[in-house]
Amino acid sequence: MILGSLFLTASNFFLIWIPVYLRRTVDEVSSIDIEKSPESFDTIFEVLFTSSASWVLVKNALLLVGAVLLSGFLLFATRQTLIVASRKIEFDLRNDIFDKLLKLPQRFYSNYDSGEVYVRATEDVSKVREYFGPAYMYTINTLTRMGFIITMMIIVSPELTMWALLPLPFLSAFAYWVSGYINDYSRIIQEQYSTIAGRAKESFSSIRLIKAYNREDYEMQRFEDESESYRKKKLRLDLVESLFHPTLNLLIGLSVVIVVWKAGQLVIEGQLTVGNILEFIVYVAYLTWPVASLGYTVNRFQQSMASWKRIDQVLTEEVNIEDKSHTDQEIDEIQGAIEFKNVSFKYPGAEEFALKDVNLKVEAGQNAAIVGRTGSGKTTLIELVPRLFDTTEGEILVDGKNIESIPLQLLRESIGLVPQDTFLFSDTIGENIAFGTNNATQQEIEEAAEKAQVRDNILEFDKKFETILGERGITLSGGQKQRTAIARALIRDPKIIILDDSLSAVDTKTEEAILQHLRKELKGRTTLMISHRISTIKDADIIYYLEDGTVVEQGTHEELLEKDGRYSVMYNKQLIEQELAEI
Repeated sequence: MILGSLFLTASNFFLIWIPVYLRRTVDEVSSIDIEKSPESFDTIFEVLFTSSASWVLVKNALLLVGAVLLSGFLLFATRQTLIVASRKIEFDLRNDIFDKLLKLPQRFYSNYDSGEVYVRATEDVSKVREYFGPAYMYTINTLTRMGFIITMMIIVSPELTMWALLPLPFLSAFAYWVSGYINDYSRIIQEQYSTIAGRAKESFSSIRLIKAYNREDYEMQRFEDESESYRKKKLRLDLVESLFHPTLNLLIGLSVVIVVWKAGQLVIEGQLTVGNILEFIVYVAYLTWPVASLGYTVNRFQQSMASWKRIDQVLTEEVNIEDKSHTDQEIDEIQGAIEFKNVSFKYPGAEEFALKDVNLKVEAGQNAAIVGRTGSGKTTLIELVPRLFDTTEGEILVDGKNIESIPLQLLRESIGLVPQDTFLFSDTIGENIAFGTNNATQQEIEEAAEKAQVRDNILEFDKKFETILGERGITLSGGQKQRTAIARALIRDPKIIILDDSLSAVDTKTEEAILQHLRKELKGRTTLMISHRISTIKDADIIYYLEDGTVVEQGTHEELLEKDGRYSVMYNKQLIEQELAEI
């Protein structure tokens, strides 16, 4: 940045000598006495290159060319330092933000929607780059060029300088106002464009539903209304931009007229030469953009500062789920024993506890099931194990150690999680299965798919494991997506596997086939399984029944039936529903 500033200053220093050499050349030519003749052009040519003034003209020409070349080269060097530096800053900043976003806890994403996060990582970074690039460059350019040029103008004629600069403050004020208007409206247009893009994205994502409900015309009208709003706003901005440049040229032309008028008077009075008129006209031209860019620079600075504050909120956001000072980095393996001791948890900003004084224990290699009504806290409970959230009260032990004492990377590498909301990337099926591993082989991918009972379905596709999935895996059925997610968890060979109602989208026959394979694969692994179907979890080593965030019953399937409590009621209800379905 410092080097670029020096290059730009030097470029402007050589730039101001161009009008000086032009003035000297004009004055030198004006001083030559040429007799009028029909062959005037030939006469002028002969006098210029045979008189004693010829060497002066050649010298001025060489100096003029040298000044132009040096100024141009230094301006090139300026852009190769300042602008390139701003791109590097943008590159680093964007990566820093993305890295921070990956580390931020779930709490952050509960407070900001995905669109807001996306804008901060993209548009706001671009606006900050404009401060370090164009805005900074134009600021240095304006200060150095105005300083050099006004100094040279005052040396030649303080009076003419005052007249020449008279329209420039109005030019700067006009540019500032128009630039502010353009920036404000550009922001409004960008927001409207985001609305259009969001509308289109939502329509394409829900195209099946739109067709099923015959709402194509309705969706088309909604999109057309948003497009019409965008068109009107864009045309209004285009109108202002179309008026900006003619008005700018008018003010510039006014400065030139004033220079010619006043300088002409001073030439008649003998205070200036004809060359000085040309010199001042060029100086005014050189000052036009720096003065006009003041408004642009101020607005860019304001926008950059606003964007930087939004970025700073991300970069300074506390990463409270990370390795602590008491984390034991020497721990390099997990066996999988899990224990909740008086655990209570409340979501950030919530008033009620989602979990209250939970106590449960799962031995390493045991299969534990968690059941309960919707909203009882089952998903919340299992999300505490990989530390997607940290407990509000109490502690979770893994292998007898506080979960916070285990390196976070090791903890999560040892867990295979199949969430309730199955998410698949817009990539190949094979890449989705191999997502949680590095350099998985095709054989490993197919074996994981076989264990999850989805391999045969995948092989039916034309491109098999190279089949590209649509957004969020829309190419697959609900059951296929769940089984693909199970394969993604199994390929990691985790010590702990968490299944959050991961068989809800398959029928009971397919469920039983999957469970038969899973029982073999889950043997020796600690398993936490959530399900609303008793048939899924009845073979578990231990079952915990949650109600209102509290464990109210625990035991094996048979033990809980003997207690004739809530679990028994839930089991009998499902039996009746199954009998009715069969009838």
